Amino acid sequence: MPFININQLKLFYVENRLKGTPLLFIHGWLGSSFEWIYQIAYFKSRNHIILLDLPGYGKSDKPNENYSIDFFSKVIVDFIHQLGYTKAILIGHSLGGLIAQNIAIQNPELVNKLILISTSAISQLSFNKFLLFWINAIFRITYTNFLKGTLKRINSIEEENREFRRQLKYALTIPKPVVLRTFNNMTFKFNKNENIADISQPTLILYGTDDRIITKSELVTLDSLIPNSELHIIENSPHRVMVKSHIKVNKLIHDFVMI
Repeated sequence: MPFININQLKLFYVENRLKGTPLLFIHGWLGSSFEWIYQIAYFKSRNHIILLDLPGYGKSDKPNENYSIDFFSKVIVDFIHQLGYTKAILIGHSLGGLIAQNIAIQNPELVNKLILISTSAISQLSFNKFLLFWINAIFRITYTNFLKGTLKRINSIEEENREFRRQLKYALTIPKPVVLRTFNNMTFKFNKNENIADISQPTLILYGTDDRIITKSELVTLDSLIPNSELHIIENSPHRVMVKSHIKVNKLIHDFVMI
């Protein structure tokens, strides 16, 4: 299996090395590179694609880190540099979208285009130790139920099914500190980044109407904040819109990349 060492971390990644600017897919919280399976099938013979498991997730190392947006961003920037590329098209889902936005703001020279899926404006977290104490206590008592409830919201379902059970089995392999720290950095004391209007790259924003994690108003706000953006709303699709509506999503990505 392909691995690369970045800042003393071993990361799992997949690359097909076709010609052209690489499409770098960045997965979301509780996810891995596997969640892009339909995009791999579609783009592997059409475009240069790169997928990786973020630190803490999938087959990559799981270090004792704070798992902030800046931490993930630095790893990906160094990853792009080490592979020898000067430009990439970043495609981020949920947490991956926050990371992609952050890189576009802090390292605009690296980003050719930006594709944000089921995500909102960037958050910056100041840790609240009292709140973290109670979140930790709740997680210790009801951690599995917390994951179940979250995954049901991600998939917009009420009853467990085969795919839900697969996701839960995987989520339970992610170390609890990774889950908690990433969750805190995405969620508490959430603020829009005042520099988001500095994103000048062409940006495609995709959203499913059945998303129970991100609201439509958040996506409309994101679209209004990024000057050179276009928003596409996909009917009857949950948070993982690139799975449920992969045919529509893949076509939108393909058309946007080819412009």
